[in-house]
Amino acid sequence: MLKNAFNTERLVALLKCLMAAYLITGLLLLLVSGLLYKFSIGENVVDISIIVIYCVSSLLAGLFFSKGAASHRFIWGMLAGAAYFVIICAVSAVADPDFVPISNSSITTLLICLGSGMLGGMLG
Repeated sequence: MLKNAFNTERLVALLKCLMAAYLITGLLLLLVSGLLYKFSIGENVVDISIIVIYCVSSLLAGLFFSKGAASHRFIWGMLAGAAYFVIICAVSAVADPDFVPISNSSITTLLICLGSGMLGGMLG
């Protein structure tokens, strides 16, 4: 019975961390879009900004989610990064019917999210 309550508690913590990560993602994307509108920044700068946003958001999700773990925090952080990536893929699949989940950019994004989440877990 206690183990089941722990799992439910961790799931709620994960959902809260993901909500915070996507709030941060949304705010940072708004900032980048404002900069794009105001200064007509190049496509390369936008692409790099999106990668940095993925890194920051996954790192913070891993950091916050691993805080409640007694051990193996890096794994909890990776789990938060993986969950962040899965939601990115789900939104991308809904927004773009031609989205290919197995591509170089998707695999790169997965590795960025996993690595950043793991780093956040280790810092937590």
